[in-house]
Amino acid sequence: MHDQTVPSIQIHGARCHNLKNINVTFPHQQLTVVTGVSGSGKSSLVFDTVHSEGQRRFLENLSPATRQLFSQMSPPDVDQITGLPPTISIEQTPRTQSKRSTLATLTEVYDYFRLLYAQLGTVHCTRCGQPLHQQSAAQIVDLILALEDRQKVMILAPVISGKKGKHAALLERIVKEGFVRARIDGEILDVTQPPDLAEQVEHDIEIVIDRIIVKAGIEARLKESVDLALKQGNGACYVSQQTAEGWSDRYLSTRLACGKCNLSFPDPEPRTFSFNSPYGACPVCDGLGMLEADDEAEADSICPDCHGGRLNIYPRSIFLNETSIDQVMQLPPPAVIDWLEQWKTTELNQAGPKEREIAGQLLPPIQSRLQYLDEIGLGYLQLARPVRTLSGGELQRARLAACLGSETTGACYILDEPTAGLHAQETEKLLAILNRLKTAGNTVIVVEHDLDLIQAGDLILDLGPGAGAAGGEVVACGTYGEVLQNEQSFTARALRHEYHFRESTPAPVTGAHIRLLGARLHNLKNVTLDVPLEQLVCVTGVSGCGKSSLVMETLVPALKATLRKQKVSKLTCDAVEGVEHLQQVKTIDQSPIGRSGRSNPATFCGIWDEVRKLYSRTKTARLRGYTATRFSFNSKQGRCSACQGQGYRRVDLQFLPALYLPCELCDTQRFNRQTLAVKYREKNVSDLLNMSIADAAHFLEAIPKISDVLNVLIELGLGYLALGQPANMLSGGEAQRLKLARELITRSPGKTLFILDEPTRGLHVNDIDRLMAVLRRLIGEGHSVLFIEHQPQAIIQSDWVIELGPTGGETGGYLLDAGTPREVATRKIGPTGAMLAELIAS
Repeated sequence: MHDQTVPSIQIHGARCHNLKNINVTFPHQQLTVVTGVSGSGKSSLVFDTVHSEGQRRFLENLSPATRQLFSQMSPPDVDQITGLPPTISIEQTPRTQSKRSTLATLTEVYDYFRLLYAQLGTVHCTRCGQPLHQQSAAQIVDLILALEDRQKVMILAPVISGKKGKHAALLERIVKEGFVRARIDGEILDVTQPPDLAEQVEHDIEIVIDRIIVKAGIEARLKESVDLALKQGNGACYVSQQTAEGWSDRYLSTRLACGKCNLSFPDPEPRTFSFNSPYGACPVCDGLGMLEADDEAEADSICPDCHGGRLNIYPRSIFLNETSIDQVMQLPPPAVIDWLEQWKTTELNQAGPKEREIAGQLLPPIQSRLQYLDEIGLGYLQLARPVRTLSGGELQRARLAACLGSETTGACYILDEPTAGLHAQETEKLLAILNRLKTAGNTVIVVEHDLDLIQAGDLILDLGPGAGAAGGEVVACGTYGEVLQNEQSFTARALRHEYHFRESTPAPVTGAHIRLLGARLHNLKNVTLDVPLEQLVCVTGVSGCGKSSLVMETLVPALKATLRKQKVSKLTCDAVEGVEHLQQVKTIDQSPIGRSGRSNPATFCGIWDEVRKLYSRTKTARLRGYTATRFSFNSKQGRCSACQGQGYRRVDLQFLPALYLPCELCDTQRFNRQTLAVKYREKNVSDLLNMSIADAAHFLEAIPKISDVLNVLIELGLGYLALGQPANMLSGGEAQRLKLARELITRSPGKTLFILDEPTRGLHVNDIDRLMAVLRRLIGEGHSVLFIEHQPQAIIQSDWVIELGPTGGETGGYLLDAGTPREVATRKIGPTGAMLAELIAS
């Protein structure tokens, strides 16, 4: 445990990556915002130094046998860290691509719901739908004794229900066991003279155990009769009471069984409701809710058996407040909160003390987590939403809600750009959540570029002044007021509003456009809109208003289907027009560029082949007979045999994210000694891969085929990245900008519509103008760009703004406004209009 007397986390001599031996202090139980230009060393300090040391100290507390697995986990390059609490990193990258993980499972809401349904749910027959109830023998006796005095009652044991046959042997056994009467097909008969039953007809047979008149003193006889009936009826019996209309039956059982359908069911358990267990999973889709398409070009289809609910028929037949657990999961958090309140005031109000005690233990953690999801800006998401379909920002906020629900105290929370995906007006909600973490006794460190969140920090730490080798220093550190006075800080200039968010010069209007008609997927409200071509078009709006549904899930598939001469799905929209103006549509999203550590910026952008040729032409390579293949990560002759050219060894932990430990043989150099002996200008291939892109561009400036590509990466703000940075260690924003760079390098033929999702993610305000200039270059080449964005600096530089809203979830999905930034600012119909008006006025 850390020393509680130390008021802060003290870091002395941090030198990880580009950090310049810096000393930093993070106050305990305060919100510290770490900012700076892209590549200035923020992640090196926060994640690779603070969190890495936190992980290492945690692992040191494990058993000696477990610690042996991590013997190579070296401490970060720092002189000393004191006062470090346990660290919890809440990242935007998914730890799993599993189709089984949902918002409810991620936040543990589903675990509590499984307990709730197992304890308090009412089981219904899966065939006839009748509710089933269990009673003990004593409860059945009490039920009969509670009837009116002198009430005539028959106690019967069901032995045959809806089965064909003569059943002669059964009737003979009944007589041998001393019973005289049985009810056969609704008629009381003397079984000592057994009837000749029709063999091809279904029959019902119940033994008449006793006939009683309810009165005082029958308790002992009644108990004996009920026990006998339950024994003969395999745990079930009928209590039939005489009324003016005849005899009225009530089916009672010590187990879950339906007398009408002759079906019995196991007692519900938490595993009954698990779609990851054979006890709960739908047998058709194996608990996925979807059936995978045979053709990759086709979309997955909803499972016809469970209709997307993931569960088999039994758990789907267990209800609380007339709702099954899979139906609850289809609701967003606010609706579930309302549903629980309704249940509490109706069914739960009339329940017994035991049931109310169980609900009292399970409801608070459910409701708190749902409340956190709503407060953090995710109230529009269904609980059944698959985690792999969440954006990076949504995923991080969902994890944050889960942490709040766990009520952890005394920890150090580390977050990477938590405002990603949030409209400017939603930042206040997020800030309230971060402050709640802080108030609970936790230290909060945030890497962020959003000016509102930076201003709200208790301490602002600005790194820089540049990226890569030009960064790694503390430019400014202090409160908002103190940092504001700093003349060297780019962040301070932005906070002083010295960066004027200028409107760009609009691209010439060609008149060509795409028209989307009747978009109605998810919460979209029959939206029809025009997307101007050869323009920079921005789609914006609050979280959950339908931006991704409109662009990524409706417009993109409709355009691609039309270009392939296929039909547009009527489930998403009516039609799309104007596609004749385009030759292709390219989506540049934030998904990883590769899962293997062998994929990196050099291989992705196509320059590694040129680098390999360069090294194969050196004198040493020619003397040894090495070809370009020798310098491939996939070459068994050239790569390290231990890590297969990845430089790191992955160690999977059962309850923790995977660890990547340095390869013991090559010490992260990826290649064997013979290959590393080949040098170009005194640098081997590993040295080159470890250079920043900016340094590599300078080192290889005499080779235009390589340096020209690297200069494009620098223009997109990626000059700080190592040329060989493993793809699985890139952020979503970095991956997206690499994809954009490759498009700029390859020069797409014909008229192309490029579609991007939050391209400014991870960029400091100082870097956004450069990105927008690159997008403008695509427009200048006759292409079109449509991007989803919340960053005011990017929105105001677009040619056309499309705003959806007014809110997220079911109350969103409307087209609020569309026009130039100035037109939208003048009308002020939605929050974006008001924000743009304020920017233009300033």
